[in-house]
Amino acid sequence: MERNYGLTNTEMEIMELLWSVKEPLPFRELIRYANEEWNKNWKKQTLNTYLNHLQKMGLVGIDKHATPHYLYYALCTKEKLIQEWTRKMVQECFDNSICGLVAAFTGGEKLSKEEAEELKKLL
Repeated sequence: MERNYGLTNTEMEIMELLWSVKEPLPFRELIRYANEEWNKNWKKQTLNTYLNHLQKMGLVGIDKHATPHYLYYALCTKEKLIQEWTRKMVQECFDNSICGLVAAFTGGEKLSKEEAEELKKLL
């Protein structure tokens, strides 16, 4: 199962949809989109399982007071998800060392003067 910033492909599809819309989406619209646009042929329980998992991860919010259907929305931007995933990866893979990340990224090659200057500006 391929992962995108810690999410499965399907979880990422759901998040991409929620990020792309301006307003929260009702469950019926999410299931319609999954079945018609993504050709999933899902039952309600399948989508509900994905949404519950994304809620537990703190990525999806739900407005239970909306009538007649619950509304779902993204709790973070895609950029924030990537930022948090990267922070976790650096922590787990490189003992929280940015230098270790940069060394792995460059493959041991020296940075150009311009790249080094850009990194200095960021730091």
